[in-house]
Amino acid sequence: MGTFLSCLSKLEGSSTEDLSPQQSQFLNALSTSHIRGKIRKIGSIDYNIDIIPWNLRCTPKPLAVVYPLNAQEVSTMVKIATKYSIPVQPRSGGHSFASYSLGGKDGALVIDLGKMNTVVVNQTTWRATIGGGARLEEVTNGLYDQGKRTIAHGICPQVGIGGHATVGGQGPLSRMYGLTLDHVVEMEVVLADGTITKTDKETNSDLFFALRGAGASFGIVTSFTFETHPVPEAVTHYSFQLTYGTHTELADIFIKWQDFVSSPIVANDRSFNSLINITSSIILIQGSRLGPKKELEASEIFVSLKKAFNVDIKTHELDWLGAVLNWTVVAVESLAGSLTIPLYMKSLCVRQSKLLTPGTVRAWFEYMHTNSPKDALWVIIGAINIKFGFVKKVPYDRYLTGDLQGGRISDFPLDSTAYSLRDSMTETLVPLIPNTLWPKQYWGDNYPRLLDIKKKYDPTNTFSNPQSVGANLRLPPKPAFRVKDSKPVLNL
Repeated sequence: MGTFLSCLSKLEGSSTEDLSPQQSQFLNALSTSHIRGKIRKIGSIDYNIDIIPWNLRCTPKPLAVVYPLNAQEVSTMVKIATKYSIPVQPRSGGHSFASYSLGGKDGALVIDLGKMNTVVVNQTTWRATIGGGARLEEVTNGLYDQGKRTIAHGICPQVGIGGHATVGGQGPLSRMYGLTLDHVVEMEVVLADGTITKTDKETNSDLFFALRGAGASFGIVTSFTFETHPVPEAVTHYSFQLTYGTHTELADIFIKWQDFVSSPIVANDRSFNSLINITSSIILIQGSRLGPKKELEASEIFVSLKKAFNVDIKTHELDWLGAVLNWTVVAVESLAGSLTIPLYMKSLCVRQSKLLTPGTVRAWFEYMHTNSPKDALWVIIGAINIKFGFVKKVPYDRYLTGDLQGGRISDFPLDSTAYSLRDSMTETLVPLIPNTLWPKQYWGDNYPRLLDIKKKYDPTNTFSNPQSVGANLRLPPKPAFRVKDSKPVLNL
């Protein structure tokens, strides 16, 4: 999830001139921490390169970016930040829509986990231990090379597992196996006081609940242990194109696609997924089904798809790595890769039990047609959690992506993890979420429980961004000086 609330950036440059005494003390403490990982402080030569965000519309300036080599170095950095009341945020892949992996606002410490990217598969249990900084490409290849295993995850190879497995993690296998976070059986996490601890369903179970859906609010996960699955022997991809002339025709096609993906034959076939991509004049409907080509083409779902759209459908069968590569191409074409561009994103959902009405869809596309800038690209991604927005300075007028989800994701109770959108399917357009409502949108009825857990493990709100659990609870910074015996004394 990445509902765009606001981008809070006060410092225009990367200078140390406007730092408070307390921030300066913090940076000095970092310099004497003796960690082996790199430290990029504001004002240093490489700092500006290290803080380039994925979304160029949201450019917070952290005080420093550090690159620890292990959990102990993460602990050292967190202790220093907590001492000086500096907010901390982890960065795994850096794909936060609102740049929360850069703190979301000026003055944070960013702990980049990129050096902690190992993937190790136990050849007896088939459980995989994966470092918090591994990218999905490393996850895919590491699992495959060590026993042809996999987990459900997204299709963008540059995305980091750290955010993916602590926020949700939807992908082509999610209808069959659930979210990425549903595969997590254990985590190693650094808490606000620097403690390095393990958590699972039996140990620190409340923390285990919170980290699976709201991870960046509670600690820094340095490694995950996942249940894995054998890779499918074959995956069959399908695709066809449609054209439209007006936004009304576009709405009618989208309604037809929604009717198809919400039908019982699709809902009951968890090996099938569907994706709709819309540009300024062409609609590409594509997806995949686990299994050989002949099974897809003989299935009721394939016959229904051809009948619904009255088209010939191209199909091709691939092995697992070929299928992942194909999905990766889709991700790049959908601007979900590592391309750095200015984005405006919103993340909203509609429950599966209440699909978008035809009137709502037509009003939605009419609104987008009337109000989107002519040089903008608007995007909608995901059926559990569809994100949409305006993107300036790109060579398309419009772009939309809708992705079928549900299935295994919806089997888990809403209170089994902090992630609360399991019974969602599609999305709608509404105004900017007010400050008082976004916690409910993110975490639903789980939010009061999350607040209690936050007070237990992070009472000073060290792990915070503009939309973290308890973001309104952050204590004011400790003053740099106090008065003792009528004399100013430096707070250390």
